Amino acid sequence: MNEIKYQQSQWMKVLWIMLPLVTLIMMAVKTMGLDPVARLRALLTIAAINFMVLGLLGRLTVKIDNTHLRWYFGLFGWPAWKLALTDIRQIEQCESRWIEGWGIRFTKESMLYNAAGKGAVRITKADGSSLRLGSAEPEVLCAALNNALANYANKLIK
Repeated sequence: MNEIKYQQSQWMKVLWIMLPLVTLIMMAVKTMGLDPVARLRALLTIAAINFMVLGLLGRLTVKIDNTHLRWYFGLFGWPAWKLALTDIRQIEQCESRWIEGWGIRFTKESMLYNAAGKGAVRITKADGSSLRLGSAEPEVLCAALNNALANYANKLIK
């Protein structure tokens, strides 16, 4: 059984605040003059869309267990990715630039998975490619990954 060694969630606060606010304002403007039933239908439709978007992209969760690094967006655990600890060659703390934004981004440097802030961890894989995981506590994530890699290597040696 794979025991969770580390888990951290980073909420995409900007999305949680701005999406409902902007869509409610747009709905109020666009439905002005409609009957109350039509306005209620529009409000329910917008609420459902907001729930879907926030459910899919509202937070980034990073987990480390005995064999894998896993990360996923949203409340439902999808979209999700995983990387075997054996495929990790290097880990380093880094920062994302403000222009790279939040979410799932293909940047000039590598894939970036970030929900808030600038803190990140760059992970270089065995094939030479890299990715960055956003973290509110990149130093703790680096330490947890290094510990997981050391524990995994010790188990292989025994």
